[in-house]
Amino acid sequence: MLATLMLSPLVGAAFAGDVLPLDPGGGLPPIDGTGPAAGTGPIDGLIPPGAIDTGSSSSSSGDGDSDYVAEPTLQTRHFGLNVELSCAVSGKPNAIVVVNHSAEALPPGTRIKWQLRSEGKRGFFALLNPLAGGETLVADNVLDGAANQAADCVARVI
Repeated sequence: MLATLMLSPLVGAAFAGDVLPLDPGGGLPPIDGTGPAAGTGPIDGLIPPGAIDTGSSSSSSGDGDSDYVAEPTLQTRHFGLNVELSCAVSGKPNAIVVVNHSAEALPPGTRIKWQLRSEGKRGFFALLNPLAGGETLVADNVLDGAANQAADCVARVI
């Protein structure tokens, strides 16, 4: 599979770093490290798509400033069997290369699960920008250390 990935012509240009590494399970990490309060959201702890009102006039500190940092809304659309991804360990440290072989673009917020079975490594990340069909993405900082570049990699949309 690695040879196929390396030898196949790439239609789109490779770009790097446009991902948000996620905790196991594919959920967004909490902004401040404390996590959601019990019973405040869906069972998976993810915020449903929709507008978030950050312009509230009430503030606990009273100064009107907000430390809120907008996270990308996670994509909840079901792609079915139409999405075909391939991946490989990048020559760049802590990165993998993901190619969207589908005709359909993956929108920002799409969660991707990857696995290097022979290395015992797996992880999740969310796209911060669209990944068009035929485009290649170098996902930075998703590996926790060096991995064998010949290791078989599997990636899928979750």
